[in-house]
Amino acid sequence: MKNGIFSKLCYLYTLSALSNVVLGQNCQLTDSIMNRNWIFLSNNDLLRTDYIADGGALTLYCNEHSAAWDLKCTKGTLEQLPDDAVCSEHLSLSVVPQYKACSADGADGQLYDMVYNFATFFTVTLYTICYCTSRETVLYSIHKAYGFNLPTGNYQRPQFKLLGNPNRARADSFGSDEIYKTFQTLLGDGQTYVKSNRDYAVQRGHMANSQDFLTYDQMDATFLYMNVVPMFRGCNLRNWKRIENWIHRLPDKHTYATVVTGTHDVLYLQHSQTHRFVPMYLMPDEKNPMPMWMYKVVRYQGECYVFATLNDVSSVPAIQYSNICRITSCPAGLTLDKEPGSCVSYCCGYRHFVQQVGDFAKMCSVSSRSSTFIAFL
Repeated sequence: MKNGIFSKLCYLYTLSALSNVVLGQNCQLTDSIMNRNWIFLSNNDLLRTDYIADGGALTLYCNEHSAAWDLKCTKGTLEQLPDDAVCSEHLSLSVVPQYKACSADGADGQLYDMVYNFATFFTVTLYTICYCTSRETVLYSIHKAYGFNLPTGNYQRPQFKLLGNPNRARADSFGSDEIYKTFQTLLGDGQTYVKSNRDYAVQRGHMANSQDFLTYDQMDATFLYMNVVPMFRGCNLRNWKRIENWIHRLPDKHTYATVVTGTHDVLYLQHSQTHRFVPMYLMPDEKNPMPMWMYKVVRYQGECYVFATLNDVSSVPAIQYSNICRITSCPAGLTLDKEPGSCVSYCCGYRHFVQQVGDFAKMCSVSSRSSTFIAFL
């Protein structure tokens, strides 16, 4: 059924791949619906659940020049659209400045919302970034991780886009050729962190995690240079990924966790000849730093957890302890590798952590029963 909120005619889309399984009279969705050419809405928000409730509707939106369609769920059956339905290009993501200052780790930045601007001035925010242009780096991000269980095995990662504040030089500094040259220059010809220009040892580590977003268009929206920092591959694929997976599984359906992801300090690595520790910046003039710490503060049902990764795969890192960490036990269900190449881990107290990094990470009472901080050393 057409939605009168939006103007003109919507390009039609087939949902023949949609599984209309009766589950408590709800319409259960499958990953095969997540076509990038559509934006999926429900209850005047982005689609946040892997089902449509009985009596509810799945709204398919193409762009500002088209009407939207509401597909109603009735006793486990979702309305269908014709097989020849097409949306050639959906609404583009916009980076909107809040014109509010933010700060972290001794640096000042500006807040930016990653949004979809729909017709009639209807706006939905996917996540928020605090970006520092003077350092060309992300200070922190804020997003919501909703409870759902929808496989993404068919998802193909898009190319990173240069939207918002980062300049082309920052994007170029993540290239494998540039990273190899930078490591050779900063650490000498004998350095072994990046062995060649084909060694992708340093990756673009997400701040707002793509897997916390339900549909392909939402996941694609996280692939921005404004949402990444340089991270060693071992950290990104091992312990950091385990943390992301733990957070992703935390919320139940109908609920969400609020996640702040941030960086702290600049990584120092040892020069191959002088053996002095060198600060790692991927751009001249101390820009695009490799963070020493990556962390996540998670609030769910009134309790907070904090996770941080020491972004260092050295057998003997520049630091042996963290002044932001007071060690406590780790939460149930999270097992972390202590091998340096994975970025080994500790758990730390929430109150002390927030005092060190700033009030933007304060989401719980300091007396919260299960507030924990997890750091990787």
